[in-house]
Amino acid sequence: MYTTATGPMDASAAYLALRLPAGTKVTYQGTLEEGHGQWLVSPCNCRHCTASAFFGRPARRYELLTLDGRPSPYIHVRHTSVTPVVSEREREYATGTLLPKVAAVHLRKQLRRAFPGVKFSVRTGRGKAMWELSVSWTGGPGRTAVSAVTAPLLATYGPSEERRPARISVTYAGREYHGTPLLAAIALNRA
Repeated sequence: MYTTATGPMDASAAYLALRLPAGTKVTYQGTLEEGHGQWLVSPCNCRHCTASAFFGRPARRYELLTLDGRPSPYIHVRHTSVTPVVSEREREYATGTLLPKVAAVHLRKQLRRAFPGVKFSVRTGRGKAMWELSVSWTGGPGRTAVSAVTAPLLATYGPSEERRPARISVTYAGREYHGTPLLAAIALNRA
């Protein structure tokens, strides 16, 4: 039993308390099929929920808002009927892995720093090769020197169970990313 300002509360009520902050983007998959899709959530403001809040009970239901924040006809929605929409940034933060396009930005900066004056082209693969990078350049350093810069993005040296890509930090599209690059291979093409 938990205790509130108005008295004891059972554990199931505490579990049912809202976990998503107001304004969270969610997917509704409840019983009303015409409402299925993406919405924003807010604590429910119906009479029943307002009265419960007045007596100190935790909020248990959501109200759905349109993606631009306007009210909708969907109120008193169960917490089990909505699933939060996880953004790409949140997914990367949770898993600690970075997509190839972010790793490509980091690799370009590292190559420019290591070999000033040499123009490098770093491209991500497409289709089945989407987890690969392709590095192209003309003149300048040899493949061995360039591979010394690219190798840490694939694996560190050590026992096989410890060979993981080095953690990197990079600013891409105005946001900072931190994690390990998720790459299968890096092809080096010197012209």
